[in-house]
Amino acid sequence: MSMRHLSAAILLLSFCSSRCNAQNEQRFTLKGTIVTPSQVLSDGAISILGSQIEDVGATLAGGQGSIVETDSFIYPGLIDLHDHITWNVLPRWRPNQLFMNRYEWQQTTAYSIALDQPHYAISADRELACDADRFGEIKAIVGGATSVVGGLAPTSGTNNNACILGLTRNLDIYAGFPDSVLNKEKVWYVIFPFEMSLAATVAVRSGLDSGAVRALLVHAGEGKPTDAAAAREFAMLAKNGDGFLRPGVSVIHGVAFNAADFKQMAKASVGLIWSPRSNIELYGATTDVFSAKGSGVKIALAPDWSPTGSEGMIEELKYASTWNAAQYPPVFENAELVKMATVVPAQLAGADKQIGTLDKGMYADLLLIRRNASDAYQALLHASPADVRLVMIGGVPTYGDADLMDRLLPQHELERLTVCGVPKKIYIKPQQGIPETAKTFKQITGELQTKLSEWGTSLAELAPCEGVNLN
Repeated sequence: MSMRHLSAAILLLSFCSSRCNAQNEQRFTLKGTIVTPSQVLSDGAISILGSQIEDVGATLAGGQGSIVETDSFIYPGLIDLHDHITWNVLPRWRPNQLFMNRYEWQQTTAYSIALDQPHYAISADRELACDADRFGEIKAIVGGATSVVGGLAPTSGTNNNACILGLTRNLDIYAGFPDSVLNKEKVWYVIFPFEMSLAATVAVRSGLDSGAVRALLVHAGEGKPTDAAAAREFAMLAKNGDGFLRPGVSVIHGVAFNAADFKQMAKASVGLIWSPRSNIELYGATTDVFSAKGSGVKIALAPDWSPTGSEGMIEELKYASTWNAAQYPPVFENAELVKMATVVPAQLAGADKQIGTLDKGMYADLLLIRRNASDAYQALLHASPADVRLVMIGGVPTYGDADLMDRLLPQHELERLTVCGVPKKIYIKPQQGIPETAKTFKQITGELQTKLSEWGTSLAELAPCEGVNLN
């Protein structure tokens, strides 16, 4: 084994020991309203043993360790399949115009000054890049996510992005599953697939066919519904026979795709990842999800990025719910919207045997929302970040209200946060040999703010505290 591979192995063992083994013998039960894919248990309980769910039910037999009454709705952790994590340090971008497609706004001076140049300055510095990724992951956790894609990419095949270890599951970099290998995950996240070389294209196709690649998430069709350039990307997806129209592929955006395109996608078992807020803010319209759903396409929901999309999954759910309520008739039931943030993205990522549902043997990735409404689906669709009682990843309480975090992690050092006026605490376990992970959230935000101020901008907010605005 080379020294480089040995170092990588040590990093991964360190990650597992800190995020998994510390909890392996701990058993506890959370009581509350349990939301599973098929039912809502109004007075249920979920037993956690180590990193996994031991049992779920209306009542549980003895032997489930300490019992914690949460007064919460308990959901699977939200899964974000479309994000650009390091860009989420940047504040909202308001270009005050609509664009034809993504290529148009990327060529504007306003975008370069407000977003591209500050982001490049941060990403070019390894330490700041790690800061940006950890800020973005904490932001995702505050927004209810336990799994994300689009995090810090390695440089030239190195492991310089090991600073991601220990926070969310990075499904395209290191998910924390038994077969996970840093930078060699089976979920591929591609922003501009049409620039792939022929060799890379062949590798993706063969990987999907053999199972070496579980999922390919492809940006395509991003622009106005009437934009010919964005619409043409469907033909580019399908070129050379079936091209990327095959099981395991999911299209991100698809705003310019039509009903016939969605029928082809459904026939080929191609999924759709919908980001309505960013679509509407940049192009004035969003994907024809009515046709996509009617054709049988599996649809997941994700925020894109916070400069023009939502700050996190909870906010994007609220936005989608508000948009949906304005349609006549509504396109989705409330339960469908919740599934579009949990079980459906798990299916599209090929991870539905590990995450996305609350069931025996699944990883204990949980989101607890304050029980201040009678309907479990409405409670999540209209939640504020202040309503997040707990986020648990792999059985480890990671973030939440101070009382629950103190109860579940009494012997651990927790950092205080205030979100929308509510006291919260977060548990960030430093990873051995990775000094960037030893920083506190306060240190991370201070360093990022200092750098961003040099570019005439400021650090983005951690969570939105106002209501949804569709304008």
